Amino acid sequence: MNEKYKHIQWVVQRNLTSQSDFEQLKDSCHKIGVTFIELDIIPFTAKLPEFDRSRNSIIYGSTTFNGLAFEDANLRKGLFFDEVTFSIENYIEKWGRHMLNYDASVITFKELIDGNNYSPDKLLFIRPNDDSKSFAGEVKRFEEIGDWYEKLKAVENTNLSLESKIVVSEPYNIHYEWRLWVVNKKVVAASKYREYFKLRKEEGCPADVVSFAEERCQHYTPHEVFVMDICLCGDEYFIVECGCMNGAGFYKANIENIVSNVTEYFVSTV
Repeated sequence: MNEKYKHIQWVVQRNLTSQSDFEQLKDSCHKIGVTFIELDIIPFTAKLPEFDRSRNSIIYGSTTFNGLAFEDANLRKGLFFDEVTFSIENYIEKWGRHMLNYDASVITFKELIDGNNYSPDKLLFIRPNDDSKSFAGEVKRFEEIGDWYEKLKAVENTNLSLESKIVVSEPYNIHYEWRLWVVNKKVVAASKYREYFKLRKEEGCPADVVSFAEERCQHYTPHEVFVMDICLCGDEYFIVECGCMNGAGFYKANIENIVSNVTEYFVSTV
């Protein structure tokens, strides 16, 4: 064990990540000498399994795992998240036209359905305003959104309701999308994850994308540790969204760089 890291540990959900990513996380922790604990989390459970809590923990896993950890004041230290700052509405306010959806409407399902007279075939891009992952951002016909609205009326869903804020905009023709890991305003890892709307995983990203991200971070960041998704739309780069590192998929990013930089940040804060 690295004496520098003797008071911290990574606690990683085993039954979530791919076997390859899981092994890379474990190997990366062992390489720098930080304790690694693996857990299996029962989906929708209300209680975390027992594990050694004598050290400060960096959490990585599902929404369920992160949500339960957030309820614990000690475990919350290793969750790099703030429900107020991690929202599209906040990003638009802080970054303005650098956001892909800078001219989008941030409204509730009820406001969208009751306040608009779109034709049934009108295509709209919708996504949650927050980082809850309550549904995936996608393009839907207005008629389909209306059908979904009617179903929400009849079903109680703690993550999604008629009053949930959603982001609504025109669909965009996106060429490439990358995920960047940011620690203290510096990009420490990156991966392409989509090309012309099809999944395509490649490690790294162009230098211009790194420069764009770090310039935005000089103006504002939602946290000292987070992921930023950037796209090329037309001939311009835009921020698609940001997310909590504790549950973000790695794609082909350099996991060793992520673990070492996040660990170094965390040990300086606890």
